[in-house]
Amino acid sequence: MPARLARVIPHAVMLMVACWLYWVAARIDVETGGRISPAVWPKAIIVFMGLLCVYEVVKRLVVGTTFDAKGLLSGAQLPADAPEPARPAENHRMLFAGIAAIGGYVFAVPWLGFFPATALFLAVFPWLGGLRRPALLAAVSLAGTLVLALVFLKVAYISLPLGEGPFRALSLALLRLIGVT
Repeated sequence: MPARLARVIPHAVMLMVACWLYWVAARIDVETGGRISPAVWPKAIIVFMGLLCVYEVVKRLVVGTTFDAKGLLSGAQLPADAPEPARPAENHRMLFAGIAAIGGYVFAVPWLGFFPATALFLAVFPWLGGLRRPALLAAVSLAGTLVLALVFLKVAYISLPLGEGPFRALSLALLRLIGVT
């Protein structure tokens, strides 16, 4: 098998997967009452995935590009006496803490609701990554939660988990505050 053709195989397979996924998404039939259908967002993502695969296939077959990711500074002209850049230290504790935070978020959202769980996650995750500026963490957390909520609720029309008990009451109050209910 020619090398050029071998470089296309993964992208061709993903293009076939994208076509199949689009066919599956096209079977979503929901009465929306004039609102955007739940099938729009999966279809849009699948179309972008398919277009990216087509781009990569054309790039490799027609243009013949062989791309190797080497990093941002690979083409930079460094002085001859410059020391070799140090590899970043591996921090497994930070990695596993981040994975645990993501898992905790997934399990906490149904009980805490989207607003408190997302705000907490958007504060904890960067803190685990080493950001130790409380004012910045709070600002990112609150602004990020608000932006995500508005995108999900007003643009994508996705209902968000409200939580249980007092968290449900908090979520409903926040929805009224931002004008969603």
